[in-house]
Amino acid sequence: MSCFYDLHLKVEAFFGGAFEKYGKFVSRHPWKAIIFVVIVDIGFGIGLINLTQDTSLEQYAPTDSTAMKQRELVKSMFTVDTSTNYYAQSLVNLGSFAVVIIQKKNGGNMIDSAIWSDLTTLRDYVIDTTISSSGTSYNFTHLCAKRFSSCVIDGNYILDSDFTTALAGGTISFPQFTTSGETFTIDNTFAGTVSSGGYLISATAVKLKFNLANTNSKLADAWEDAFLDRIKTYSSSNLNFEFAHSRSTDEELNANVAGDIAFFSITFTLMITFSGFVLFGGNCVSNRYNIAMAGVLSTGMAIVAALGFVSAVGVLFASIVGTMPFLILGIGVDDMFILLSGLAATSPDLDTETRIGLTMKSSGVAITITSLTDVIAFCAGASSVFPAVRNFSWFTGAAILFSYLNYITFYLGCMTINEKRIEQNRHYFTCQIIKSKDAMQKSGKSKADIFCCSGSPHKHRNEVEGPIEKYPKKFVTKVVLFTPAKIIILLLFAGFVAISIYGAVHFEQDFNRRDLVTTDSYFYTYYDTETKLYDQSLIISLNVQAGVDYLSGTALDMINSLRDNVRNDTDIDDTFFLSWLHAYIDSASYDDSSLSNFISGLQTYLGTTAGNLYINDVTIDGTSITASRFHVLTENLASSTQQGNMMNRIRDIVGSSSLPVFAYAPAFIFIEQYVVIFSQTMQTLGICVAVVFIIITIFLPLPVMILLITITVVLIMTSVIGFMHLWGLTLSSITMIHIIMCIGFCVDFATHVCHAYVQAKGETRNERVAIAIDHAGGPILNGALSTIIGVLMLAFSKSFIFFSFFKVMFMVMVFGLLYSVFLLPVVLSFVGPHYNHEMKIAEVKDEKALPEKSYETIT
Repeated sequence: MSCFYDLHLKVEAFFGGAFEKYGKFVSRHPWKAIIFVVIVDIGFGIGLINLTQDTSLEQYAPTDSTAMKQRELVKSMFTVDTSTNYYAQSLVNLGSFAVVIIQKKNGGNMIDSAIWSDLTTLRDYVIDTTISSSGTSYNFTHLCAKRFSSCVIDGNYILDSDFTTALAGGTISFPQFTTSGETFTIDNTFAGTVSSGGYLISATAVKLKFNLANTNSKLADAWEDAFLDRIKTYSSSNLNFEFAHSRSTDEELNANVAGDIAFFSITFTLMITFSGFVLFGGNCVSNRYNIAMAGVLSTGMAIVAALGFVSAVGVLFASIVGTMPFLILGIGVDDMFILLSGLAATSPDLDTETRIGLTMKSSGVAITITSLTDVIAFCAGASSVFPAVRNFSWFTGAAILFSYLNYITFYLGCMTINEKRIEQNRHYFTCQIIKSKDAMQKSGKSKADIFCCSGSPHKHRNEVEGPIEKYPKKFVTKVVLFTPAKIIILLLFAGFVAISIYGAVHFEQDFNRRDLVTTDSYFYTYYDTETKLYDQSLIISLNVQAGVDYLSGTALDMINSLRDNVRNDTDIDDTFFLSWLHAYIDSASYDDSSLSNFISGLQTYLGTTAGNLYINDVTIDGTSITASRFHVLTENLASSTQQGNMMNRIRDIVGSSSLPVFAYAPAFIFIEQYVVIFSQTMQTLGICVAVVFIIITIFLPLPVMILLITITVVLIMTSVIGFMHLWGLTLSSITMIHIIMCIGFCVDFATHVCHAYVQAKGETRNERVAIAIDHAGGPILNGALSTIIGVLMLAFSKSFIFFSFFKVMFMVMVFGLLYSVFLLPVVLSFVGPHYNHEMKIAEVKDEKALPEKSYETIT
């Protein structure tokens, strides 16, 4: 133990000495430091003109995933022109579209001929939606996806004469309906269906999907926007309807950020108020209100500088980055309280330069440890495969770094100026030299004058600390040092940890697109309705690359084997298999006499009405087939875990085939996250913990303290994850960001307490714990409260991204506070290293004088 403590003293002397010299340097040039930081922050802030927002849904999907690579491969294998041959199963992405789900206002049966005219009116209303570009007008019929020269509107068959006739006669065949040579699955259009005797007799909803061609994305996007504006103004006396288009999620993500700017403005005001209230103590000279304003301003400048710098280097602004300013306000103000606590602990008899140097010697090291751990935690997040996580980490890590640099330059300069003001006995607001309270009383001034205009420098830290800094830590000290209370605390935390472990064990993976938008968004309501009423089944394409002899019986056997193996999976519909080869073999055009005849017959078949269904599924180059695909259908997969497991199984099955084949579906792009999210989270957490461990070891090389900090961090993280489950959160690319963020904060509180314990001069463990709480308790409490206030307004947000951020931050602060201020001190009072210090302190009477060296031993 002695050797480790000797090493700690050397580390403290090295870093503390360096910070002390730096603090004295800044205190000699405060205005230069302030002006320099303002210029630098403004300079970096100019980069905001380059801020580019990423509103793509794929920011929450892993980059360079198997699905993304296979998507590019599918694009190279097949050419699909949706303006002539549109088939949903052939799309490499989700396509461009507008969709409407219609229900009766009274929630009644939609199989009612009385409302069919309303459905027709609504359809025609959407079709008539018109945009203008370069002097030309376009409605839906000009931009629609087509098949057989007609616009493809999924569900439009119910408005054809064959269907209306069957409707009138009560003879709508179920589960499929055939009209004009095409067969449609009823459940794809109607929801809540009830049949009797093979006929549809009841349904709760109808879905119409207006598909757009992929030939001109700008016009398609413009038409979707016009559709949205127009459908919002449509009303019907009989029908309710929900609506969306292909870019609804992306656009509503953008609305998330804009909608919460007002929350940040309120938060900024709350933070100024809270900081001012905490530091509004002492008298008109020692009052620290101004320095509170400087702290919030320092944090605000850091946020602007970070946003500008990271934007300038080309990092996209992900929607979740909108939570960063709320977080940084709390972190920055926490650093302010730590610095001011260190300043209050110095002797007021020392000159300003010496006091600032000593403040940096103690508190400078403390905020460096916590800032480094926070920054490195986010650097680990910056290596994530999820763009949203990566971008959030870059912005937040940079903001924490800028905040730290601002506090040890700009804010330190402000502290120096404020201390010089106090030395000169100047009023905190007017900066005029004023008289002490005793002097004004002797001169017969009124109580109001004395209260508002008298003051003198403080003589002890109790005189300058506010009520929030004084009294809570006194209460905590009495509790944690009272033996019966210690036992109760240990028992309560044992139960609390048990509950946390239960929640952590049951913590699940899940991601819902609905959670990316606000609860009052039209898409939120649409997505809720669509997922509740309609099956969430997927069409998966089995894509076969070049090199297969389809004329041979061996190839057909391998395809049949592949089909059977895939359809044997529990999540695959065993009645559905869309195969151009089997359809061609069964057709009159089939000719297997030679390869050229086989190709010629296939081209003939694809040109027929029946064969057109497969026209996008075969790529022919001369007399060879260079690519083809077959399609299977999944069962209803509502759970993201189900979807991820299904994708992995199908890939394994397809990968075991002798054919050069792979499975792909557009939804796989997003399902990929369910496969990698757990491993990514664990990997990132592992990196964070390892790096944080190294940093703590460097600055606090005491094995017992390192062990206690590590255990505390693990317990806090376990509680946060456990209560995330109990509070209704799941593991996703959104909450992964929150979990990564927790590491830095978990370390902060525990490190402050342990660092203060080591520095405390006391004969017994209890004395050291009391001193540690006295020095670190106030800043920790204020830091936790400031961070909670920083995210408090997000509790009122209608966005899941922001609200879940509030939930996690609230838990981190509360649990971090409980573990670090109650449990950790109790543990330290039992097993904390028992150091003895022999100190000789010399009074410093002039600016050249320095405190005498300390002589410390360990037993």
